[in-house]
Amino acid sequence: MPASTSFEASIEIDSVTAGYRQGTPVLDGLSLSMNEPGLYRVAGSNGSGKSTLLELISGFLQPWAGSVRLCGIDASSPDARHVRSVCRTTPALYPSMTVHDHLALAARSRQVGPEAGLARLAKYGLKDWVEQPVSMLSTGNIRKLWLLMCTVADTPVVAIDEPFNGMDVRGIEALIDELGDWAQHKVVVLISHTIPEQLTVRHSFVFKEEGAIA
Repeated sequence: MPASTSFEASIEIDSVTAGYRQGTPVLDGLSLSMNEPGLYRVAGSNGSGKSTLLELISGFLQPWAGSVRLCGIDASSPDARHVRSVCRTTPALYPSMTVHDHLALAARSRQVGPEAGLARLAKYGLKDWVEQPVSMLSTGNIRKLWLLMCTVADTPVVAIDEPFNGMDVRGIEALIDELGDWAQHKVVVLISHTIPEQLTVRHSFVFKEEGAIA
């Protein structure tokens, strides 16, 4: 598989109908394109399909009809794993494992070295916690660690659900800085009701009933 950096960053969703229970679609005939690097905001009321979109991008959920392609690769293909990073809202961590070991495990699972992830700890205010078990971390620090783990690989597509929830000021500033950099060469999807004014959003998709967008 070629390095992820050799791919053109893009998400193409074509006439997608999807959901979790047959006969009750959450998204119905959804089409949208994110075919240039930048920040793409997805907003909408609860139940409008925002998280369903995230799961389609992740490949965990497959559409009943239509297609989801990341950098030209079907999102359900094993190869798509090399071009995407997805961060859900609920961290999946081991209380007794250290911050260092969590990042090392995440890096190993993505077949990358841990150095870049460990270097980001200081920016997010986690350097002093590197050898501490996760059980010692505050809710905000857990959220920051989870973000670092989910984005440990350098991929052309990044999707984050509620990126600023639970973040302290230092974490928000660090994330704003990184998002600004990523937007230069990645397609970054932010599922969020609000976006800090320091960030420039290329396009906002507002989800309405049954996956309709505005």
